[in-house]
Amino acid sequence: MLKKYRAFRRDVNGSQLEIMLLLSTIPCVKTIMVAGLGNPGPEYENTRHNVGFMAADAIAHSFRMRRFNHNRLADWSVSEVALCDGQEPVKIVLVKPQTFMNNSGVAVAAFVSQHQVLLENLIIVHDEMDLPVGSLRVSFNASSAGHKGVLSIAEHLGSKGFVRLRLGIGKPDEPSEVIDHVLSRFSRSELPVMIDTIAKTPAAVRMVVCDGVMAAQDTFNRRVTPR
Repeated sequence: MLKKYRAFRRDVNGSQLEIMLLLSTIPCVKTIMVAGLGNPGPEYENTRHNVGFMAADAIAHSFRMRRFNHNRLADWSVSEVALCDGQEPVKIVLVKPQTFMNNSGVAVAAFVSQHQVLLENLIIVHDEMDLPVGSLRVSFNASSAGHKGVLSIAEHLGSKGFVRLRLGIGKPDEPSEVIDHVLSRFSRSELPVMIDTIAKTPAAVRMVVCDGVMAAQDTFNRRVTPR
């Protein structure tokens, strides 16, 4: 959709007229980028570290986005979606980086640059060990808290001023078990809880975009009893 400009009833010189005509062709659709983090490859499918990929699939389904395209950096899809009642559609750039978790910033920064996404319109969805299974927390401009994927994104963008949807995956009893834990699959009792949490991510994205981060935090940042 093209932004509408009305000429005021006054004389304008040629250069002013050229600028007005140029502005009339600039798209005004707001661009939102959502990146779900994970590791590519069948050996990592449905593991705790890949809940960001699962959430991206849920978002694509909920927003009726086209199937994912593929390149060396990411699986991605772009669609205009009517997210907010009574408002213009927004362009959603949905990305699943294929650069492996610790290098997520390589893909995210490339797509941010390509689509000229403002950092405050970037939403990162990822796993969070410090939250119990079933938790969904919304944060903005927050520390990575040791999450390598988030740290990579902040380093490549030169800022942590983006929104994050943090999906709890629970924490192992011993620090030495961290790698095995994040690469493990959910237990039989955890899986339905995690599926329900992932199913909330489209609503969380919608609320962040339409109502703002604080409204989303008030709705989703609630304590969940550990299982």
